[in-house]
Amino acid sequence: MKKDLILENASTRDSERVITNRTKPSEADILFFKSSSDIGTIRNFGRRGGGFAPEAILNIVKKLALHNEQTWSDIEVANPRLEEEDFSYAQSEYATTLATAFGSYPKARKFIYLGGGHDHVYPLLKALNTKYKKIKVINIDAHLDTRIDEFHNSGTPFRQFANEFEGKFELIQLGIHDFANSKTTMNELGRAKEVVATYDDLKHLTQNFVNNRKLFERMMPYDHEALYLFSLDADALDAGIMEGVSAVNHRGLPYHFVEELLTYAQDVLRVKHYGFYEYNPVYDNLSQKGARTLASLIYKIMDHEN
Repeated sequence: MKKDLILENASTRDSERVITNRTKPSEADILFFKSSSDIGTIRNFGRRGGGFAPEAILNIVKKLALHNEQTWSDIEVANPRLEEEDFSYAQSEYATTLATAFGSYPKARKFIYLGGGHDHVYPLLKALNTKYKKIKVINIDAHLDTRIDEFHNSGTPFRQFANEFEGKFELIQLGIHDFANSKTTMNELGRAKEVVATYDDLKHLTQNFVNNRKLFERMMPYDHEALYLFSLDADALDAGIMEGVSAVNHRGLPYHFVEELLTYAQDVLRVKHYGFYEYNPVYDNLSQKGARTLASLIYKIMDHEN
């Protein structure tokens, strides 16, 4: 049978891609924790589909060119059926799973969390709080996610954690829109420290998103005692590049601002924990523009030497 040289050549392409360095969790330098559930988003009256986000994003990441020898693996955390039965109990179980994982895979140096709704940042913070007593979250978002609701959902995680944390907790919120947050959501977080810079604040302070580094240095000087978490809610980004979200942002942050902030987080703040939430592939376009945007940020994390 005659060989098809085109197909044979195509079959060797994976050896040049990120997928080549996939291994088992115990041997991975980078761990992806997938929260393939959108129950928290639905409880917040959001659109279904975010549960497909982790796999959609990873499928793009796997195809990118391989430039270093760092290995990676992925672990599923979420159980949507359990969330439907008892949401609070499911969150507690996720926190336990993550806290156990941190002690079980000592080789891992970077941790990337893929949602799902932003509610999944709550069990992550609870898990980190078992080991770290000073936590600073850099949250890039259109919404504060500090809603005062009678039940927990994707809009409540930071207030939920602020009411329970042990130690010192600082929440730095960037890209917030007044029109997207109620007055009750803007209430103070008790003992936690919250710093908010709205989209308009950032635009003014950076001279239209040009002098970004100076703002980062002023707002987020490095604290060697703190554990940092970089959290990106996809709806913080402008609709021109991020259509696939529950609440499309008609005047969101430009991509280069988020990319520069990520670089600052890596080089200066020495962040090891990164979360990407609220992407919804069901509402993305055929080119998977949103997934590719998030994958490009994740690639910068994976390709970074620290």
